[in-house]
Amino acid sequence: MSATFARVLSRADLLLFSVSALLALDTLASAASVGVSWFGWWAITLLFFFLPYGLMMAELGAAWPGEGGAYIWVREAMGARFGSLAAWFYWINNAYWIPSVYMVFASTFHALALKGRIPQDLDEGPLATWLEAGIAIALTWITVWIGVIRLGVSKWLPNASAVVKVSIFVALGVLGISSLLLDRPSANAFTWSGLVPRFTDSLAFLPVLLYNCMGFELMSAAGDEMKDPQRDVPRVILMAGSLIAFLYALGILGILLAVPLDKLSLVTGTWDALAVLGSQWGKAGGLLTVMLGVGFLYSCIGNIVTWSLGVNRVAAAAAKDGALPRVLGRLHPRYNTPHVAFVAMGLIATLLLLGNAALSSNASNVFWMVFKLSGFSYFVPYLLIFPAFVVLRYKQPLVPRPYRMPGGMTGAWVASVFCTLFVALGCMLFFKPSPSVDPATASSETWLLAGESLATLVCGLLLMPRGRVGLTPDEPYRRSPRDDAAV
Repeated sequence: MSATFARVLSRADLLLFSVSALLALDTLASAASVGVSWFGWWAITLLFFFLPYGLMMAELGAAWPGEGGAYIWVREAMGARFGSLAAWFYWINNAYWIPSVYMVFASTFHALALKGRIPQDLDEGPLATWLEAGIAIALTWITVWIGVIRLGVSKWLPNASAVVKVSIFVALGVLGISSLLLDRPSANAFTWSGLVPRFTDSLAFLPVLLYNCMGFELMSAAGDEMKDPQRDVPRVILMAGSLIAFLYALGILGILLAVPLDKLSLVTGTWDALAVLGSQWGKAGGLLTVMLGVGFLYSCIGNIVTWSLGVNRVAAAAAKDGALPRVLGRLHPRYNTPHVAFVAMGLIATLLLLGNAALSSNASNVFWMVFKLSGFSYFVPYLLIFPAFVVLRYKQPLVPRPYRMPGGMTGAWVASVFCTLFVALGCMLFFKPSPSVDPATASSETWLLAGESLATLVCGLLLMPRGRVGLTPDEPYRRSPRDDAAV
């Protein structure tokens, strides 16, 4: 008798899950580092990437709602081997990403609670980097534990994280605007000419802009655990997309009103902005700032947990299908969750944290090194997902689509091509040296990223299935009825 999943995710859960996934506080300061021209870049990104991307994911998520999400879409369009590669990069990127987010947590926690209260050697320099790496490792294994327990329980952490994140973004914007209304000068000049995107240094931050837009497909990783995916996925994408587009603009506005660009830390910039804006309101503002700081720390954990819940289910679906090592598909005997995939993710993240801490004495450099590797790995599956959207329109036209992106085949081609080109450009720009890196070592950072990316690709190719791939009758991860009807 096959194992089944409890359908515990309502439309409200999916909305909160998506908001938690897409609202990225850890890269908000990096995005703000573009300056006022961020708003021009954001308008371009919304029109030519965010909107068509969301519409494509709405169609795919409603038409193929089975457990595994993006892996299923690529597998059905291009075959098991390409599905294997998409699932591998989608899963491994999260293991790479955990260190960058938890280094942001550790650096913010250090600034908020430890700085000035611990020995000088731990306040700055190599030992401080090791301290922050230790905090990040502890959080990594807390994340693993949360992911292993049943989804009906673990879903509440991302749900609460979404509420906290929205509160922080709103606070940044409201505090920034109220500061202007009180005739306090803006930390950065806002001019019409400044809004125009410049294809110079700011282009290096395009990957961050894209990174902040992506994640609509994540909820579909738990398709068999949704109550009504065919109806809920398109509606959630519409609601979440509108809210997220507005909140990012509000949050960036608050940071740019509070912190001059030359003093904006890529790691603690969001907290710095909250501290500056809150201090203008005396003791009440100070208390609010501390509360928001605690919320910021919580949202970092919520972000990682949200993505971990999704990507580990993608890996487990591919493993059950034979497209990844089957051990990753083992489910916990009590909680019915992919516990082996979570543990493997934790081990990889821990090794990365230890290795990057040993290679760098600067927390910002550690952040950028692991963020670039995770970002590049995260973008690669989309080079398969977006073309798969068009392929499935031709290959499986009879599969019922409760929602269909408007524009016919012409619209499908335009959306797929534009989004693929955006992601391909983002992949290339990851190899541009980080803003915080010493120019003398810039080339070594690029070569390190190239080596790590190549090693990741080679591992993915080696994991590709060699023989027949398919689900056995007793596997819990199975094709959806819509898939079977179309075959």
